[in-house]
Amino acid sequence: MTTNKESKFQAKVIYFIILVLFLKLVYVVIESIIAESILDFLFAFVILVVVFFVLATIVNSLFDDDSSPGSSSGGGATTVGDRQFQSLMDRYEKLCNDFIEKKQYKKAAYIQLKLLRNPHRAASILKGGHLYSEAANVYLRRCKDKHEAAECYELARSYTKSIKLYKELDMNEKVGDIYTKVKDTKKAHHHYQLVVDNYKNNDQYVKAALLYRKKMQNKEAANELLVKGWKDNKDAVNCANNLFANFKDKASLEKVLTNFGKQLVNGTNESNFLKVLKLEYNRDIAPKKKIEDIAYELISKNDTNNEMLSELKHFINTDSQITKDIIRHRTK
Repeated sequence: MTTNKESKFQAKVIYFIILVLFLKLVYVVIESIIAESILDFLFAFVILVVVFFVLATIVNSLFDDDSSPGSSSGGGATTVGDRQFQSLMDRYEKLCNDFIEKKQYKKAAYIQLKLLRNPHRAASILKGGHLYSEAANVYLRRCKDKHEAAECYELARSYTKSIKLYKELDMNEKVGDIYTKVKDTKKAHHHYQLVVDNYKNNDQYVKAALLYRKKMQNKEAANELLVKGWKDNKDAVNCANNLFANFKDKASLEKVLTNFGKQLVNGTNESNFLKVLKLEYNRDIAPKKKIEDIAYELISKNDTNNEMLSELKHFINTDSQITKDIIRHRTK
């Protein structure tokens, strides 16, 4: 159904045509009077009338949805102009896909960029075709997407441009990663430390420790942060388990568990330590006997704590009588 806006525009077009034809008619009348030829006037008048009706019909066909096949008063089909436009867009899309199949990525991207006005699709095509520098330029200049541009510059090994954008985005870990690639350890560690400091300020000790250990190869600093997280009760269980993950053999794990239990476990965190022991107990290198002894001692000290008592079954899961005893104790 034709909208108000379309009807007004249609009327303006028809009025404009009438005005032009009227002025032409006046011109013909004056010419005929000067030439004293009534036949020329009549012939010109007929031609102008025919032209008017043809143009009026064309304008109506472009704006009148009700005249299009399949239209109804409840909602019309697309106009002739819309269909022609969509058909043209479909042809461009097909041509673009044909170029992609032929691996002519620049031509495909040109169609998206210039004809279909879709810079994101153009950049994606260039990136998919490993034309990373070209993709980065489109992402940056046309899409205003610094993150994608930085990633493409990195893939293109344009590290200076990539670093500049990552700095603008405050992505210090990525900046550190690129400096690591170019073997500038000092600058890499500077930017990693900025990330670590931010994690520490937000009590995210596990993330900070992982960055220390994996990207800065500083296990001592990582362990200190994990111990701090345990002491401050900031994601304490994860901090402890990540600390023990550094020990890769049974003997060293047994030793650190024993010392940790003696030095860092007290009445305020015994429940957390029992959760830590439960996770360590499932490791292949777990010193099971030692862990069982520590767990029994903790539970016996807290035999009125039902939550801790229920953890006992994880350490002696083959004894069904233990489970029955726990249930009986909890229902007393």
